[in-house]
Amino acid sequence: MVEYKLITYYRGTGDIMRDDFTQATKDLLANRVGWKCSNPNCRKGTRGAAIEKEDIINIGVAAHITAASKGGPRYDESLTSHERKSYDNGIWLCQSCSKLIDSDVDRYTVNKLKKWKEISEEMAILDMEESGESGNSKDRDILKFFLQCFDRPAFRDPIYQEGCMEDFDEAIADTILALNTGILRTRDGHIIKESSGKSALSNNEWKEKLDVIGDMLSALRKRLKIAKNTGAYSMYGKGNVMYYFYDRELEEWFDSTRCEILKVLSDVCEDAGFEGLKFPKHKEYW
Repeated sequence: MVEYKLITYYRGTGDIMRDDFTQATKDLLANRVGWKCSNPNCRKGTRGAAIEKEDIINIGVAAHITAASKGGPRYDESLTSHERKSYDNGIWLCQSCSKLIDSDVDRYTVNKLKKWKEISEEMAILDMEESGESGNSKDRDILKFFLQCFDRPAFRDPIYQEGCMEDFDEAIADTILALNTGILRTRDGHIIKESSGKSALSNNEWKEKLDVIGDMLSALRKRLKIAKNTGAYSMYGKGNVMYYFYDRELEEWFDSTRCEILKVLSDVCEDAGFEGLKFPKHKEYW
C-alpha cells in the first residue's frame, strides 16, 4: 500500500511545516486597522466592492512579522508554534507592502513592523472618534495640522543652507508620515501632535492635491539619495555646514520642487479660507 503525504513548501525553501494564521486571526488583524495597509507610508484600503453585488474584493494580506517557518524572513526560532501563528506575530498589509517587507529584511525589522502595527491601530481609533464631526470643519482642522508639519526649515531654507542633509531627509520622511497618518513626531520618535491623515479628508479635490504633494515629497527623497551617491554636492565650513551643488540645475530643482509643494498646499488652504505658506523667493550665494 502506497502512502501519500501532503507537503507544504515555504516560498521554495523546502520547509515542510508552516505556522499559518487561523481565519479568525486574519480577520482580527484586518479589523483592528480598519482593513487598511499598516505601512504608514501606504495606508491603502484593502477591501471593497466587486462588480457582482454580492462579491467583495480583498487585496490585503495577514503577513507574519517573524516567518511562519524556518528559513523565512525574520524567522525567530525562540518562538513556539502557538506564538508564531498568534495575533502578536501578525501585521495586516496590502500585497505590495507584504512583498516589500520580505524583500529587504535588514530595512524592515521586527521592531519597525511592530511600530507600523501600533501606529495603524491608533489611526483606526482616531478615524472612529472623529467620524461624527462635520466634514468641512474636520477637513479644515486636518489642513491646519498639515500647515504645522510643513512650517519647518526643511521647507523654508534654500537647499544650500541646509546644515545636515541626513536631517533634511529625515524631516521629509517625517512629513510624509504625518500626511499619511496624522502623526507628527520628533526626531527621536516621540509623538508631539496627532490629527488625521490625508485619506480622512472628505473633500476629494483637496485629497487629490495632497496625494500629489505626497508623490513630490517621495521624489525629493529619491533625488537626494541619488545626489549623495553620485557626489553631486560638496560640504564646506565648520559647525553650520554649508553645501555646494556642482549641478546648479539639480539645486534649483530641490528649491523649485519645495516651492511648488507649498504652493499646492497653500492653494488648498486658501480654498478652505485661511493663509498658507510660501517658500523664499530670493537666494543669496556665499
